[in-house]
Amino acid sequence: MPGAGGDYSGTPHDPALDARSFLVVVNGDVVSYAAVVRKTIQFNGATFDVAGLSYVATDPAYEGRGFGSNTVAAATHWMEQSGIDFGVFTCDPPLAGFYARAGAWLIMPDAVLIGSRARDALRSDTLGKVVLMRLFSSKAITAELEITHSTVDLDLPVGQFW
Repeated sequence: MPGAGGDYSGTPHDPALDARSFLVVVNGDVVSYAAVVRKTIQFNGATFDVAGLSYVATDPAYEGRGFGSNTVAAATHWMEQSGIDFGVFTCDPPLAGFYARAGAWLIMPDAVLIGSRARDALRSDTLGKVVLMRLFSSKAITAELEITHSTVDLDLPVGQFW
C-alpha cells in the first residue's frame, strides 16, 4: 500500500486532482490510507464539483481493527463538508458493503463511470466495477435521476480513473 513501512516513493495522484490524504499511522508506519481526488466536470450542460475515493488500502497485518473504516469515514466526512456536489467512485463488487458501512456509499446500478469519451478510456461497466455515489449539494439532489441513471464522464486523460 502507498506509504506502508515508509517504502513508497511515487506520486500516486495527478496534482490537477487536488488530492487530500487520510491515514492511520502506527509506530511511524502508515497502516491505512484513503485519498479523495476532486475536479470539476460538465454533466448535462451543468457544472458539478465532484470527488471520489482513491487508493484505499489497509496493511493486511492491521485489517479487522477498524482502521480502513475510519479512514473511509474521515474521507467521506471531508467530502460532505467540502462543498462538492457529489461523490462518485468505483470498486470491486465484494467491497461495496464495506463502503456502505464506512461512509454510507450507495451502489448506483444504472450509472456508468467513464474516464473520458476517448475510445480507449476506462469504463466501470467494462472493468466489472460497481459505481458508488453520494449526492451532497442541493444542485446534485435536484439532478438525482439524471446523475444516477446515466454515464458520468470524469474527463480524465486516457488511463486515469477513480
